[in-house]
Amino acid sequence: MLKKFAEGLVFGGGFAISFVAVWYLAAYAITPMFASRIEREANKHLSERGRPAPPSESEAAGAVEPGKPFHELGIDEQIKKSSVIALARYERAPDGRMRAIIREFLKKDPNVTIYYNVGDEYKSSSYYPSARKSYGDGIVIFFTGSPATMRMSMTYSGDRIGGLGDIPLELFRNKCKGTG
Repeated sequence: MLKKFAEGLVFGGGFAISFVAVWYLAAYAITPMFASRIEREANKHLSERGRPAPPSESEAAGAVEPGKPFHELGIDEQIKKSSVIALARYERAPDGRMRAIIREFLKKDPNVTIYYNVGDEYKSSSYYPSARKSYGDGIVIFFTGSPATMRMSMTYSGDRIGGLGDIPLELFRNKCKGTG
């Protein structure tokens, strides 16, 4: 009898765990659908009452512009639309981390507010090295607007920027000077 009771207890426990797991997965998948629907309905009601609907996060950050997304533009157009273009080089910190230190501004429009100076660490691109991945020698960072907001970055190795069709760094530097 005790053996039968234990078997029932194990069966019930397994059933309860399965039920909770299925309930959690269903809630995880369904909740975001309801949340976005509720937000859309709230924005619709706000705009129907004559008040403007609040901007989305990307609109508030100035990311929504007519035309192609920034990363799909050609090099010359990216340079033209950027208010600041910074060049950072990786340097090893005492703790082993590779710090992205801003070395120069290739382009900096006058009257643009940017919260970085030459010599500052751009922490978003600093990393701990891995034997499996190389991050190159440094990064090129494109900022738009004022205050300057990071729009895109890419690594460079040696004197070539791979993300820009392997353009030589010196040619890219000259292109930036030509627009700034």
